[in-house]
Amino acid sequence: MPVKFFAKAKETFEHCIRRNGTIIKVTALSFFIILFLTILLTIVVFSMDPWLSDWFWSMAQSERGYIAIPPPFTEGLYFFIFLNNIGHFWNPLKMLVWIPLLGTFILGFELLLNGGIIGIVAVTSGTVHGVLYPIVGLTPHGIVEIPAFILQFASLIRWHITTIEALMGKITGEKVDGMKFKQGIKDTIILAIASVILFMIAAYIETYITPSLLGM
Repeated sequence: MPVKFFAKAKETFEHCIRRNGTIIKVTALSFFIILFLTILLTIVVFSMDPWLSDWFWSMAQSERGYIAIPPPFTEGLYFFIFLNNIGHFWNPLKMLVWIPLLGTFILGFELLLNGGIIGIVAVTSGTVHGVLYPIVGLTPHGIVEIPAFILQFASLIRWHITTIEALMGKITGEKVDGMKFKQGIKDTIILAIASVILFMIAAYIETYITPSLLGM
């Protein structure tokens, strides 16, 4: 029974990925373009004013001192990271991104913010501690967390496309395709669940593995 369940789930997920391939590719491309431009801009700014690098890193260290929390408290760190990353599914303020039309603007800002933060942190930590530091500190959980963010954003985009099409159909008096609407909602849920699973794995790596790799 479990084997059949996982086989069916795998098949359903693969079909969902194929149906939403364009959305996922556009989301990933946008994310990496923002990341690249942020890294490039940060390098230029820090090269012009090196003191900004030290200031940003000292501020980041004071704000994210929880990274060095002793082992007995790492479970709290795990849930902190995990719940922060899936805030769109439980945090009332972050859940505003699900509001049709309005949420698309918030989503664009979120995409810009996440890509920008990763780029700035990578360059800043590399400037202060050397190039190897951000590679070791970001890569292990990043190879899981970045796809999780992409799937999360893709689920939100699928939701907006589905709901806006239905709303426009109602406004213009056109018949709403019920099957298409249900499929869109189903794809939204599948992509969201996949992102949550990846965030669980990424949070574990960031909590229990990354600090050890960084010598913390």
